[in-house]
Amino acid sequence: MPARLFAIAVLIAAPTAVWAGDDMPLARAPSEMTGAEIDAHNDGLAMADPNYIRCRKIDEVGSLVKKIRVCNTNAQWKKIVDKGNQDARDSMETLARGWSVPQEPVDQLGPAINRPQ
Repeated sequence: MPARLFAIAVLIAAPTAVWAGDDMPLARAPSEMTGAEIDAHNDGLAMADPNYIRCRKIDEVGSLVKKIRVCNTNAQWKKIVDKGNQDARDSMETLARGWSVPQEPVDQLGPAINRPQ
């Protein structure tokens, strides 16, 4: 119980920034926070609130057992998912156009080798 009170005191005493939209200022990155600090932050927030912090355990590459704890707010998780979906759509559009279409603008292509100018 004292650890929970300490976490609450830390969150109250932590410097706060100006609120920007739905983003609640955090003293530290959610993945760096302890479980008690996350519980204190989430106290009173609905699970669907954009500022609610969720943690996931992700398998570490190269290990059969070790997991990495990654914590983000719901708003941050949404941005991560949206970015991944947009990247996948962009990749599929690139594949649909075909590989022979150059991606670089003509003025950024290097000089032609062995070609008269």
